[in-house]
Amino acid sequence: MFGHVHDLAFNPADDRVYVATHHGLFFLENNTPHPVGDSRQDTMGFTITGPDNDFLASGHPAPDEEGPTNLGLLRSTDAGRTWEEVSLGGQSDFHALTAVDERIYGLDSATGSIKRSDDGGSTWKDGAAIAARDLDVDPADPDRLLATTAEGLMVSTDAGTSFQPAAAQPPKALIVLDHLPPGEGGGELVGLDSTGVAWRFKAGAWSSSGMQQGAPEALTAVDQSTYLAAFNTQVYRSADAGKTWDLISAP
Repeated sequence: MFGHVHDLAFNPADDRVYVATHHGLFFLENNTPHPVGDSRQDTMGFTITGPDNDFLASGHPAPDEEGPTNLGLLRSTDAGRTWEEVSLGGQSDFHALTAVDERIYGLDSATGSIKRSDDGGSTWKDGAAIAARDLDVDPADPDRLLATTAEGLMVSTDAGTSFQPAAAQPPKALIVLDHLPPGEGGGELVGLDSTGVAWRFKAGAWSSSGMQQGAPEALTAVDQSTYLAAFNTQVYRSADAGKTWDLISAP
C-alpha cells in the first residue's frame, strides 16, 4: 500500500501510528492510512522526539516540490503537517535518525557516516563511517549508540566516534532494533532479523519469539508487549512481544 516504508513511530500526543514512506508521511486511524499535510516528500529518516507532536525527519523533496535534493534535518512541531529546515539542507540525507533530549544521531547516506548534534540539530560533529541499516540511542545513556550491520550488532560508547562489536551478539543479525521506552525495560532491546523473527535482549541474553513474518523495514517498541513493525510495505502490531502480528494498515 505504501511502497517502501522507511520508518514508523507511535505519537503519544494523539495515540496514532505515523508511517514515513517514499510518498510522504501517513498516520493510521481505524487501520486506514491518511496522508499528513500537503507535502509528499520522500521521508527517509524519521523519529518522534517528545510528547508534544515534535517530529524530526530527513529525505528528498517530492518531484513537484522545490528544495535541495537532500533536505538535511527537518523539524515539525505540529505532528508532520508542516516542516522547517533545521540544518544541513542540500548536504545531508539521513537514512536513520535517533534522538534523546537535545542529542541527535543521523546516518548520513551522502557520506556513509554518523553525524551527531548536541544542540537539537543546530550544529553537527562527524563520527565514524559505518555501513549500518538502523541506529538506536540508549535512552538512559546518550553516548551509547547501537547500529545494525551485516557483520552483526555494533555499539559505540563514545557518542558515535567509534564502534565495536557488541559483547552479546544476537544469534542472527538484526535488520532493525529499538530500545524499550525508559521505565519499561531498563535498557532492554528488541529487534527483527532478516526473516522478521523478533529477538529480545533481557538479563544479558537474547531470546527469540514468533514466526517468520518477511523482510522487515521498520520497528518501534511502544511498551513491554506492544511492538509496531513494517513487513513488505505493510504495517503490523504485536500485542504479545512479537509472538504474533496483526495487520493494521489495510484499507
